[in-house]
Amino acid sequence: MEGITPVDGSPSCSHIESLPWLIRYNVMVRLDLPDLNALACASPILYRQVKQDRPRILYGGLKTMLGNTLLDAYAVYQTSSPPFTTGIRDIGVVQPFLESYAKRLRTEKAGPSLGDLSEEAIIAMWTFQTTIVAPLVEVFARWTLGNLSNLAHNPDYQRDRPPRDGPEASRLEVDLSVTERMRILRGMYRFQLYCHLFGAQCRGRPRFGHPYMSRDDVFGLVHDLFEPWEFEEFVCIQYYAWWTWWHTCQRFGDEIDETSPLFEEVTPPDPWGKRLTGSVEDHVINGTASRGLRPIREILFVAIDHAHRIRLMHELLAWPTEEYIDFTCSSPSWQWKHRRINRSERDWKEFRREPLPFNGEGESDQSNLRPPAAWVMLWEEKYSNIRTFEDDLLYWGYVMWDRDRIDSTGAEKIIFSQRLEFLPLGDLDYSSPEEEEESEYTNSSHSSDESEDDERASSEREG
Repeated sequence: MEGITPVDGSPSCSHIESLPWLIRYNVMVRLDLPDLNALACASPILYRQVKQDRPRILYGGLKTMLGNTLLDAYAVYQTSSPPFTTGIRDIGVVQPFLESYAKRLRTEKAGPSLGDLSEEAIIAMWTFQTTIVAPLVEVFARWTLGNLSNLAHNPDYQRDRPPRDGPEASRLEVDLSVTERMRILRGMYRFQLYCHLFGAQCRGRPRFGHPYMSRDDVFGLVHDLFEPWEFEEFVCIQYYAWWTWWHTCQRFGDEIDETSPLFEEVTPPDPWGKRLTGSVEDHVINGTASRGLRPIREILFVAIDHAHRIRLMHELLAWPTEEYIDFTCSSPSWQWKHRRINRSERDWKEFRREPLPFNGEGESDQSNLRPPAAWVMLWEEKYSNIRTFEDDLLYWGYVMWDRDRIDSTGAEKIIFSQRLEFLPLGDLDYSSPEEEEESEYTNSSHSSDESEDDERASSEREG
């Protein structure tokens, strides 16, 4: 906070001291930790208030920054400690937590109260938000809006532009609305939660062929947690993470060889060997993306030169877990299979073609769903429970933006050009609720091996 010096009685200090307690509090909740500490050093009066009210001040700041996303931030904090960091994250550990989380999403939209949180939890959540998430929100927004601008002006634009490096991008302001920022924040925290539950925690030996839970189980646990457009928010962030590490490996991967700690316990088969090429690179990109937001922040913001970046890559690159699903290129048959066996109320809304108009910007509640404008346009104001079918939309974060931005950027023509393309699950043959569940619908087009479909989709994305 400029103008504050640790000299009691300075003009700025005395001015703040003279304010009523509540106004001083409202000033403090808008400061980051360094500025708050500087304010506490400025005078005994302010020091006493900061010391006495620090948890309340930081909690107020979190509420101001996160809104209802505080609930997701708390879930991220909960999964950043044992048993999620030390034990086996099998279905016995993950399922009860996600069931509790889903219940809170339905009933406690505002998130935990001050009384529910320890000071340690508040400080950890504050630090993660201000040092990791907040800088990446700006980088993500610049990357996706840059992609949108290029695609709107050139439909043949090649998707080979990397995410902007953090320090450069952070100097450029992005004018996000409150709702747009909320959607990006929510997507980032839910991606981080997904990584805590299913992603790599270090660069240890990969467990190929030894999953702690099946892909069907993972899909079932995650698929129905959120409204479909909120699921897409999370997948847009997953897509950004993948592109960040793909670009990093393309630029610097030649320097990752048999001397890297990545290969200490692993000897990839020929013809790739201990180098970031072929399927080795694919696995490492997915594994590193599955570590979440912190490694992205480090590779973008912490690396000060080429040599430092390589050292960081040695520390950050990781092998994937069997449980981490890259939803941006997973086979449509996974979704088809899950929805066929586990029909939800959202599936029946789609089957009934329930109206879903654009209800303005803001957060949804039980009585008023507020899907983003791009989602409403894509499905022509009808409810759809289909997810992640076209990465040309993920590339510009289509579900993040307000109607005004969609209109002003020409994004609507991109949306309409995509909705007439191949829709992998656009015409499911649902039986009525009264019909027997065992009356199975069979479609030979979905009988191919799902893992081969995933690899094919990944190759198409790189191409």
